[in-house]
Amino acid sequence: MLSRTEYALLDSHCHLDIAIAAGHDFEQMLQTAHQAGVEQILQIATNYRSSCWNRDLAARTLYAERESAIEIYWTAGLHPEAVAEENDLQTIFAIARNHRDAPTFWGLGETGLDYFHTTDTIAHQKKSLTAHLEIARELGLPIVLHTRDDRSYHPDRTASVQDAFDICKRYPEVKGVLHCFTYTAKEALPFVRELGWFVSYSGVLTFKSARPVQAGACALPLENLLVETDAPYLAPVPWRGLPNQPAYVRSTAEFLVNLRVEACQEDPDQVWSQLTQNQERFLRLKAS
Repeated sequence: MLSRTEYALLDSHCHLDIAIAAGHDFEQMLQTAHQAGVEQILQIATNYRSSCWNRDLAARTLYAERESAIEIYWTAGLHPEAVAEENDLQTIFAIARNHRDAPTFWGLGETGLDYFHTTDTIAHQKKSLTAHLEIARELGLPIVLHTRDDRSYHPDRTASVQDAFDICKRYPEVKGVLHCFTYTAKEALPFVRELGWFVSYSGVLTFKSARPVQAGACALPLENLLVETDAPYLAPVPWRGLPNQPAYVRSTAEFLVNLRVEACQEDPDQVWSQLTQNQERFLRLKAS
């Protein structure tokens, strides 16, 4: 396993609030992440409550002094599985408007389409995604996109990605990231080539059962790739089965680097360097 600890990492998608509820200690998580070379975390909202939690966390930590010195960026948004709370959308968007110029406010999400548990709310999910894109275009903000059709990849079950692209392509000005991507290059390429989006891989990439996902991570342009934890979910090998945390993003990054070295014969230091550049570009997606 190739590792370059001198390269700092961004956890591009994390739920610290849910990780704390799962038993993680906040300060210990940050300290462990810092020791693993994590310098930034993007804390993701799923509904109005978590959007407020993110806002309040940013206010508490912006000038706080701590050994970890990790920068925490944040979002406001409504997860597709929380679409029953769609009446909260305008109050969520008010948080985005009020903090649009805050130094650690990154953008909107996570939003998207989730057809795994039920398809009864598809119309509402599409309406919510469109509303996020409208506000993103208005405010010059990027978005975090969630898509899911099944527990694992099946080539005939990709409707959420296809439907999401059909909606997102109406807003070519809006940049974003396909979060926790568990599909192949075929599903990602329209977002990458036509919209210039990033594709972020979670610990799923390290699972033995994720061969189609791994092939996609080898085939996509390196300059569009990111890594994430989606903590406290989907801990990568060798931590699989444990509650995930930001420090474990290094295991996913190491796995991705090895994939690119073995499949594309790329130089490991160049891969690490490009991932670092990707992270920096990603954090600057908000329009100035």
